[in-house]
Formats: sequence, structure tokens, C-alpha cells
Amino acid sequence: MTKSTKTNWWLLLLAGIIFLILGFKVMSHPAESILGLAFFIGWASLIAGIFQVGFSVSSKHIVQNWAWRMFNGIINIIIGIIFLSHPAVTAEVLPFFFGLWMIFIGISTFFNSFREQSMNISGGWFDMLLGLVIFFAGIWISFYPAAEAGMLVWLISFTLLFYGIYFVVISLQFSKTK
Repeated sequence: MTKSTKTNWWLLLLAGIIFLILGFKVMSHPAESILGLAFFIGWASLIAGIFQVGFSVSSKHIVQNWAWRMFNGIINIIIGIIFLSHPAVTAEVLPFFFGLWMIFIGISTFFNSFREQSMNISGGWFDMLLGLVIFFAGIWISFYPAAEAGMLVWLISFTLLFYGIYFVVISLQFSKTK
């Protein structure tokens, strides 16, 4: 690891904190409209995506999977822009969009676990398990969006919390690398 990666770990920590705050916000107000949820997720996704791209650019010469992390950040930015620019339409198709997003997050987290293990960063098993859980939850939501609307708020809350935990854990591990 270089000084750049060691000093920019906080960008991933900020992404994690954003997702944790959003997860608790969604969980504490389950009766709020899905429109509000689309708005909050849009901002969280946009800001976290910017942080992910910033980390990727600053560590591209050091971290092997910088391009994958950058792609993940770009997808988050695109989803954020879509959610913020069309909130009413987003509210109608939010379960399907969120399911696809969860599938992407699950795949990304799963494959990042292998790279983290190759870099001797502990916790790869947690990332692998988390990736699988998020992936299968995304498939479930994508195939049953109308039937699962009642559970959507809780599934989104837990996904955001786990995604936030993932970023906090990986950022703290980057901060400890030499």
C-alpha cells in the first residue's frame, strides 16, 4: 500500500457512514412514502458513488481492483441521478430498480472479497457472505416487486445497513495497511 491508499481510506468510510445513516433513517420511518425513499436513496447513491470514484482514482496505481470499484461508483452515480431526476417514476419502479442494484452490489462485494484476500486484508469471508445475501435478496425483489412491496422498506433498510458496514469495515482495514 502506498501513502495515497493509506490516506484516502476515509472516502470509503464516508460512503459507509452515508449508507448506515440512510439504513437507520429508512428503518425508523417505515410508513414514509416510497417517493421519499427514492429521493434519499438517490442522494446517498450519488454521493457514495462520487466517494467511490474518488477512492478508485486516488489508488489506481496501488489497488488491483480499482477499475471494478470505479465501475461500482459510476453505477451508483447513474442510479443516483436517475432516482433524483424522475422521483415519481422511480417510486413506481423502485422495487425492480432496487432489486437490480442489489444484484450488482452483491456480485461486486462477492468478487471484491477475493481481491481483498489476495491483498492479505482480513474479513474476506464476511464480504463473500454479504455479497451472496445481497445478491439473492436482489433476485427475490426483482422477481416479486409487487408482492414484496410491504417488505421492501425492511429489505432496503437491511441492505443499506449491511452495505454501510461493508464500507466501514473495508475502509478501516485499508487504514491499517502498511
